[in-house]
Amino acid sequence: MAARFTIRRGDRSPWIAYKFGIDLSLATGVTFSLRDEAANAVFIDNAPAIIANGSYRIDGQMVTLAPTDGVVFYAWTATDTAVERRSCIGLFHIQWPGGLQETWPSQGFIPVVIGSNF
Repeated sequence: MAARFTIRRGDRSPWIAYKFGIDLSLATGVTFSLRDEAANAVFIDNAPAIIANGSYRIDGQMVTLAPTDGVVFYAWTATDTAVERRSCIGLFHIQWPGGLQETWPSQGFIPVVIGSNF
């Protein structure tokens, strides 16, 4: 299981990141979905994610990434984190040429918490 990602209610940073460990240079796109387990409701449904291709600040350091590194980011919208949610699970969906889709992680989910803020 992936490590739990936590963001505060109302925050839009940091972005959630996932390292696939495979070359994404041939991918035609990646999307992100997130479900609130307590409410049994998907509230982010195949929203576009970003295949890393450039320089990014990660843990306070600038890192240069290319699609061959297999890293993606999902940039939160204001509505994504507007509500505190304690039990979310997420997935990324890679679109490949020919209409093929691949879901990651292939086993389990990415646990996400949208914590309280004041």
